[in-house]
Amino acid sequence: MRIVVLLLMLPLFGFSQKALFVTLKPMFGAQEYQAGTNYTGNNGKVVKLEYLKYYLGDLSIVHDGGQILDLTESVYLIGDTNYTLFLGYHAVNQIEQVNFLVGVPGRFNTQSGSMAQDISLYPETYALSFQSPSMYWGWAAGYMHMIVEGKADGNNDQTPETFFQLHNFGDHSQAPVSIPSVIQTNSDPNQIDVQLICHIDRWLNNINLASVGILHGEDGLNLEVMQNVSTQVVFEQSATASTSTLQKDILQFSSSEGSVECAWTGLEKELTVNLMDQSGKILRSQSLSSVQGQFTWNGLKPGMYFVQFADQNGQQSRQVMVF
Repeated sequence: MRIVVLLLMLPLFGFSQKALFVTLKPMFGAQEYQAGTNYTGNNGKVVKLEYLKYYLGDLSIVHDGGQILDLTESVYLIGDTNYTLFLGYHAVNQIEQVNFLVGVPGRFNTQSGSMAQDISLYPETYALSFQSPSMYWGWAAGYMHMIVEGKADGNNDQTPETFFQLHNFGDHSQAPVSIPSVIQTNSDPNQIDVQLICHIDRWLNNINLASVGILHGEDGLNLEVMQNVSTQVVFEQSATASTSTLQKDILQFSSSEGSVECAWTGLEKELTVNLMDQSGKILRSQSLSSVQGQFTWNGLKPGMYFVQFADQNGQQSRQVMVF
């Protein structure tokens, strides 16, 4: 039986609080990044990445005249397709600055960390739990702050054929990032989105990937690639960030038992719709190309989900409850 539309546009903890989202969209040069795609790096060599993952911690939001929203107790894992963070509901109106650390903060990282614990004690869905591919080097060495793997063109034939793998760990490689003068997107009266970019080509700048081979460690090129986060301005505000309220009437969502249905009309360009859990992990993805239509995601467990899509002004996430 169909249940009444359950897009929860009001915050759960009071009318003064808003849902906050931060998106770190991966780009390679001027192109949107996708794993398995050939790109030309900053050294002119063709490269194809199979995966790139990294940790993000010590997140804080400066807002409303210098107030600080401290989210430093949370650690997030960012991947090729999982790069939107749901920060929860907070009494925030105007975001001024976003600060974070690339990597796992030292207090969580190794056995000497004041808040470190055995990896098996974390909930399965938490970022610091077991991952595939692994993001953990062991109790003594700690977590891998960033891992990247793929192939690079080693013989100048414009075809990436030489395998490489960089796994960065250690307790001195974390890289702080501060993004001032943030332009937020007021998705609706109860939701704020911040659109950021992660420039993968800058992150790998001056790294000859064709000669790396398999390199795991905390020094040398592994340290250099993490230092690039600061010296190459890897993270910055999206040039298309807008304060405009996003369009909400093209897509309509409803829920029934164990499913979410999407219906749309008036679509002018191809659109991708993602279903995420509360940690920001993408569970389902659907591409829309026709002017109108509908689809249903089935087999969902009861709970709160987020439906994310982008129109011409940027990215928007909405909540939906499944019973």
